Amino acid sequence: MRKITKSIEIEAAPEKVFAFLLDREKMNEASKGFSEFEYTSKGPVGEGTTMHYVTGSGGSTMEFDSEVIEFVRNEKFVSHTIGASKFKGTASFALEPTTKGTKLTYSMDYEMPYSVLGKLIDKLSVQKKMEEGVINALESGKKAIEE
Repeated sequence: MRKITKSIEIEAAPEKVFAFLLDREKMNEASKGFSEFEYTSKGPVGEGTTMHYVTGSGGSTMEFDSEVIEFVRNEKFVSHTIGASKFKGTASFALEPTTKGTKLTYSMDYEMPYSVLGKLIDKLSVQKKMEEGVINALESGKKAIEE
């Protein structure tokens, strides 16, 4: 398993940041070019909510489904992959109040469907591109929330 963890401080209350994370349109705009998602279950977002993702890195595209496994309003949102996708992972957003607003931390543990050679390529290239995508999405989200 590989792990990516990135944090950013946003000058907004945790409630505002969390609402942004749950807003499909705003999150897709912030993550444009890296990933897009849609909710595939009905009702309010919480444990058990399902989503479909399309994400790209290094010129390739992956699609997978995910389910929320932990949900604490304004504090934490954790999901993991479900279904037949070869991509396996767990992703989380954690929010901590700060004197300026909110520290938002995104973490992802993932395993790509690669052979031994593919895992080396992941370590040298794909992970770097995924980290860049996460950083860009966090910075775009920060900008959108603070405006």
